[in-house]
Amino acid sequence: MTRAAAMRRFWTGVHYVVLTFASILVVAPLAIAFINSFKTPLEMLRGEKTDLPADPVNIQNYVDFIERQPVGIAFWNTAFVIAVSLIIVTLIGTMAAYVIDRFRFPGRRAILLAYVIVMAIPPITTQVSLYQVMLGLGLVNSKWALIALYSGADIVSLYIFITFIGAIGRELDESARIEGASYLTIYWKIILPLMVPAISTVVILRTIHIYNDFVLPYLYTPRVEQSTVSMLLYKASDMMSSSTEAVLMAGIVIVIAPTLIAFVVLQRQIVSGMMRGAVKG
Repeated sequence: MTRAAAMRRFWTGVHYVVLTFASILVVAPLAIAFINSFKTPLEMLRGEKTDLPADPVNIQNYVDFIERQPVGIAFWNTAFVIAVSLIIVTLIGTMAAYVIDRFRFPGRRAILLAYVIVMAIPPITTQVSLYQVMLGLGLVNSKWALIALYSGADIVSLYIFITFIGAIGRELDESARIEGASYLTIYWKIILPLMVPAISTVVILRTIHIYNDFVLPYLYTPRVEQSTVSMLLYKASDMMSSSTEAVLMAGIVIVIAPTLIAFVVLQRQIVSGMMRGAVKG
């Protein structure tokens, strides 16, 4: 075996060790939460967190969590915010990308530069001013505050749309213009259908971000009737004691389950969409 081949095998082994260790760090907390969600309060108090439950089909903790917490309201609020935000992000993002890529107008470079500058500003530093704006608009304690913020200028989504639309031949636009189509018709009937891979990528990324986000729901929807799933767990953890820790574990599994099931079922589509959405061709 040559020295180069030995080094390749060595670094391949290092990569596998690092990836295995990282996978354990990610999977272990989820596995522990799943195991503990079937335990009784007595088992949680007396045993170790890694011990298996005496009854592996004990679903009483799940029943208790659903009965004690507004699970249905939280999932409805989250689904509503995600659906409306994605529709707005898709329409505004694709329209903006179409105009920026296809037209040359005064201030175009300034707009692109402004987006680049915004990327360098940590979002957390603008929360005070954003909160004052939302308060002035009367949107605090309302799902519409979250929708307005999630639907705002998302730099990553816009970059994906601009990159993708730039690879669509301008000949399609020119042919449609010769046939008498307006710019709106070209966008709606030609550009938008061709951008489905990029749209699917943005939908996946934004859905994960909105579903997992805690900061914005914590600031703008603190009331129970407006809570999202992240706030549901936060408020449940405040009310839980050591004797009801297993109920909280069941709640964690309930919140994680939708995204986990979606990823397992749509794994191929998710990976394909992310690969095609960022780079066309």
